[in-house]
Amino acid sequence: MAGENLVAIGRSRYLYNAIIHLHAAGFVFKAIFTEEAYDEYDIKHTDFEALAQSVGARFYLTRDLYTDEVCELIEKNHIRVAISANWKYTIPQKFLNLFECGILNFHLGNLPDYKGNATVNWTIINGEPFINGNIHKMDPQLDAGDIITRKKIAITADLYIQDILKKAEAMAPKLYEVALKKVFTNPNAYEVQGSVHGLRCYPRLPEDNQIDWNETALTCYNLVRASAHPYKGAFSFLNNEKVIIWKAEIQISEDAFLAMPGHVIAIEKKTGSILVACKSGILRIAEIEINGLKMPATDWVKSIRVRFKFKYDV
Repeated sequence: MAGENLVAIGRSRYLYNAIIHLHAAGFVFKAIFTEEAYDEYDIKHTDFEALAQSVGARFYLTRDLYTDEVCELIEKNHIRVAISANWKYTIPQKFLNLFECGILNFHLGNLPDYKGNATVNWTIINGEPFINGNIHKMDPQLDAGDIITRKKIAITADLYIQDILKKAEAMAPKLYEVALKKVFTNPNAYEVQGSVHGLRCYPRLPEDNQIDWNETALTCYNLVRASAHPYKGAFSFLNNEKVIIWKAEIQISEDAFLAMPGHVIAIEKKTGSILVACKSGILRIAEIEINGLKMPATDWVKSIRVRFKFKYDV
């Protein structure tokens, strides 16, 4: 399989790492197509441009794949397959038809469910016990193509979204290699048949990260984990100041208590943490950020006569 010509389409470290890995394994990249990165991506289009130069590939910063120039490049170089990740746009069937073995896309989510956007965030928020890294064939319908290969990441109670993303970034290059070997042997190979049906995930907006203390402690904790770095963090308001909550955990209480949701019920100076009442349960908050400064929660909260609120609460 080494020596086969490929093109790469998309953004993010998944694709970047895969190109490096596959190039080292002997695959030849003829072109890299990318677009402007999202804020949370640590790999930008300039990184892909430098990588294209280092592997001898043409570089395209574009949203338009189906051009005469690109079609000629694919045909002239006998490119049977492309790899992709985090491409923002629908790929038309006429472009997919250029590749005998398809376009192999990395998707983090439990396909055929968890199609679409913010799949890792939604997976954590929903309390799923695992998430799959998939290499599936691109299809005109969103995330509907056959799954060529996949690998499971267990989501334990202490994992934050950045932990899961790093595990996925480490696994993606090898998954691409396994999938390429499968389709070069049999272009119709798959592990799990794709489907146009399944749970669809839509984008999350920054305001969706505001904590609702009228939820359970588990729900609030999952939101903290799902909104943490590289995203902008779960948040609430205390004395009209926006407080970003970066680190938390569920606190088990042996005693019953009465408190309004969002109320600070204890200050732990030794650990730097505060305890906050939820509708049911307690959230222990360890690390916060105020006006761009990160600190232990007790550096800001000094009293149990305060309460976290929604911004527009009276």
